Amino acid sequence: MVIMEARPELLDALSALRERVDAARFPLPVSGAARARRTRQELLAQLDDHLVPRLERPEAPLLAVVAGSTGAGKSTLVNSLVGGHVTEPGVLRPTTRTPVLVCHPYDREWFGPRRILPGLTRVPVDRDRDRGRDRDRDRDGGSGRRREGGGSPLHGRGPRTEGAPGRGGGEDGGAVLRLATSEALSPGLALLDAPDLDSVAAPVRDLGAELLCAADIWILVTTASRYADAVHWNVLRAAKEYDAVVATVLDRVPHPVADEVSRHYTALLARAGLGRVPCFTVPELPESTGGGGLLPSSAVAGLRDWLCLRAGDPRTRGADAERTVSGALDSLRSRVPGLASASAAQHAAARRLARRVEEAREEARERIARALDEGVLLAGEALVRSRAYPDGAAELEEALADGLGALLRAEIDAAQERVAAAWRRDGAG
Repeated sequence: MVIMEARPELLDALSALRERVDAARFPLPVSGAARARRTRQELLAQLDDHLVPRLERPEAPLLAVVAGSTGAGKSTLVNSLVGGHVTEPGVLRPTTRTPVLVCHPYDREWFGPRRILPGLTRVPVDRDRDRGRDRDRDRDGGSGRRREGGGSPLHGRGPRTEGAPGRGGGEDGGAVLRLATSEALSPGLALLDAPDLDSVAAPVRDLGAELLCAADIWILVTTASRYADAVHWNVLRAAKEYDAVVATVLDRVPHPVADEVSRHYTALLARAGLGRVPCFTVPELPESTGGGGLLPSSAVAGLRDWLCLRAGDPRTRGADAERTVSGALDSLRSRVPGLASASAAQHAAARRLARRVEEAREEARERIARALDEGVLLAGEALVRSRAYPDGAAELEEALADGLGALLRAEIDAAQERVAAAWRRDGAG
């Protein structure tokens, strides 16, 4: 593993890069500034949440981020993979607002804020509330009842949630990451149910994108009715750009059109240069339609086996980690120069605007000097007072001071107007 062998040098270089990226600012509305601000945030997230943590501890478990559009069934999919309710499906939009990370109990310490996602306050999932909800569903005969054969799809044990209630914000009111453990997951792998990538709430949408930057494995979920949406393909193109380890899930596919939809989606992937990306089809079932139940083991068997292979084999796990790191590093070659160009454009625009200020100030200075040379202050009010009080020096001094003040105010106002007009013409002001 060439990259992992060069970890010390890479970490030094990435640390220096992070300082420069963090220091960059793009306040002026020049062309490309909005994109540069997004790139800056993406780079910081990728450095802080993926590249540096992975290079510091290459033996850490893989993080598979389950992402997609609102209502795609991400939470139901995660719950079904671990055989119990660790994340909350819902009918309100956005359906997933708070990310939930579930891992094997042995791996819990790997996902503390000191190693990964430091900006998210950890909140343990409420064990009693979730178990009580499951009992209520079973008693009421709701869609959350497990079907025969629908137990844990991995190793037979359901989730063990930990600690205090996990609702609401962190202690400082910031974003939170709900943390659960499940012995159904193999050691070496964690699943993260990410907020909706197409949420109407910008903070939710931005958090979903940030969490993808932390992923070793991207699991992108779409549905039979939304697999052609732009959001889904934008994320797939980003995964291709980063050469990330990625799988897609075509969820909630009606049985009568399953073959047709699957073939068409596979053809679209191939046309986009993503023909080798695994695609798992999940049929539309009462559990997924209701949004609160568990899918039968057979419905998620393909994805489960694929994930188990990646987590269970040390060589595969290491290769996946290195591949995603390598792809992210390669992407820096295009993104960092673009950010540098945007920073240079900001600097050039700032210098232009500063020159306009200096030009206006110099013009005001010249106009004031010319007015004084022409004796403007000795006309008007000063002249009237000197004639009215020929022996009153105090009145003349007061009139001269008032005239000078009025002249300065007028020229300052005129200079400000010239600056404002010049900045408007420039477009960066």
